[in-house]
Amino acid sequence: MSRWVLGWMTGAVVVVIAASLLLTIIALCRRIVAQARDIERAIDGARERTSALFEVTSTNATLERITGDLRAVRERLEQA
Repeated sequence: MSRWVLGWMTGAVVVVIAASLLLTIIALCRRIVAQARDIERAIDGARERTSALFEVTSTNATLERITGDLRAVRERLEQA
């Protein structure tokens, strides 16, 4: 076997290995992108389902303000 044939065969093997690695990387990247989209959808759904929880603080503050005002009115009525 001549050195040229050996060189061509070695080059072909290197190209096949590089191409297979590249295709594997591309397939993994596509899989990661699909998983990232699924995660994003799950996070958006969780945000929509829990958005009411963020209103609890303002509702609590409003209730505290109302009860404070009612207490002040009751104290003034008791003084009168």
